[in-house]
Amino acid sequence: MRLVAGRYAISAELGRGGMGVVWRAEDTVLGRPVALKELATPPGTNLERVMREARTAGRLNDPGVVTVYDVVREQGATFIVMELVVAPTLADVIGREGPLANDRVAALGLQVLGALESAHRAGIVHRDVKPSNIMVLPGDRVKLADFGIARAMDDPGLTQTGGVMGSPGYMAPELFAGAGPSPASDLWSLGATLFHAAEGRAPFQRTTTAATLHAIMYDQPVLERCRGPLAEAVRGLLTQATPDRLDASGLRRWLETARTAITDAPTQAVDPAELPTIVFEPVTSKVAAPTPTTADWDPPRKKRLPLVLAGAAVAVVAALAAIFLLKPGGTTPVADAGAPPASAAPVAEPLPGPTAAPSTSASPTPASASSAPPATSLSVLPGASTVTPPSTSASGEPEQPKPAMVPLTRYHHPDGAHFSATKKIGPPPGFTSEGVFGSLVATAEPGTRKFYACKVTGQNDWFTSTDQSGNCEGQQTIGLLGYAYANPPTWASARAIYRCNAGGSHFDSLSAGCEGKTKEFLMGYLVF
Repeated sequence: MRLVAGRYAISAELGRGGMGVVWRAEDTVLGRPVALKELATPPGTNLERVMREARTAGRLNDPGVVTVYDVVREQGATFIVMELVVAPTLADVIGREGPLANDRVAALGLQVLGALESAHRAGIVHRDVKPSNIMVLPGDRVKLADFGIARAMDDPGLTQTGGVMGSPGYMAPELFAGAGPSPASDLWSLGATLFHAAEGRAPFQRTTTAATLHAIMYDQPVLERCRGPLAEAVRGLLTQATPDRLDASGLRRWLETARTAITDAPTQAVDPAELPTIVFEPVTSKVAAPTPTTADWDPPRKKRLPLVLAGAAVAVVAALAAIFLLKPGGTTPVADAGAPPASAAPVAEPLPGPTAAPSTSASPTPASASSAPPATSLSVLPGASTVTPPSTSASGEPEQPKPAMVPLTRYHHPDGAHFSATKKIGPPPGFTSEGVFGSLVATAEPGTRKFYACKVTGQNDWFTSTDQSGNCEGQQTIGLLGYAYANPPTWASARAIYRCNAGGSHFDSLSAGCEGKTKEFLMGYLVF
């Protein structure tokens, strides 16, 4: 057997990766099994930095952290002596079992969070939280491994090489903008890990590193299986703006709730048309199916028939007689006697993860929803998701003040383009009103998210974005339309609104089927 430092007898290889080789060994002095991580130290490696990083890991003493016992050098090699943990990684578990139940993901996340909090209190950031660095022991006990690339935040003596330390698909966006690692960046990585565990796929992984970085900076991954409190936790973590990101205490509250909440039953009813949000990145070749993460913005434009044709108004009204209709000049619904009861309302769908940053609003000519011609008034579409609030309690308490609302109106252009506008942001010239969807909140309220009017750069394709940074997913920002609820409000009736793709143009719709076109994601809930 190979003997290291005169006491560690190597018996087998456990694994290898970019950071080096991990050996199974025995500490012959103490008579206990250990793991030896032989670090890859190519020429030019700052060995002092390696030793310092190993020492920072040795400062941690937490049941959720793989313990570092020793660090030694021998014959030009550096070894970190660690607690031996023989268990699959979270990546192995997901690969074997597929997406995990929400309550199980929350329970695992709480343990990883505890380990990170211990590290952060010691002034240490992990820098590489990901499923392959989380060991899952019997009983779902967790050990966070590989603090070998961690750095003590209070140690200015470390030399930085300028390279990317960590796994890009799980790294926070601010790290690519030149910011240093922080507890907030570790929490972003934990959010990406929780997403992976619940959804069975990495949130930002793309075919190239450049596309992955673009997705991290601008994309909002769509949650399909992740529901309720866990979804709120993930959305709160995957927020590009660091000041608006969920902190450890807020995350703990959400995960504690998710651990005991019954949130997995609705996942069996996920709409198969729900697709990941696209990345607004012009390409010249066809998009490779079936991964709709990039979009071809240069195909021949396909004109889409307007939703409601003036000449067919009578036929439309007859076809929609059994569902809710919306008066073109306001937000009061007219219910048909044959409409389903409120108890038949569909389960609220999850939204893409929120980000938050102010945006400078441009102000084209305002347009009023009341100007919509009656013949082209917009109706609730077949399959539209309408949620009715629960009945008012008999406590006699006064109702909460209602926030100021602003109607959201859809407009169309003769060339097939569409635009959703409010009194804050009116439509471009040449657009004609189709009618009112419902109402956005005029100013930010708890539980709301920003709705931006955007335009694909260099093309006549307008779209609505929930990119909370205000960057319109890397495209042209027109202005802030208002705020939609992330979940149906309890004080009013709500209506789901979706972003759809007609191939050459985007449009918003109340139809879960996107009027026969491609649904990208559920954006939020309007009040009516």
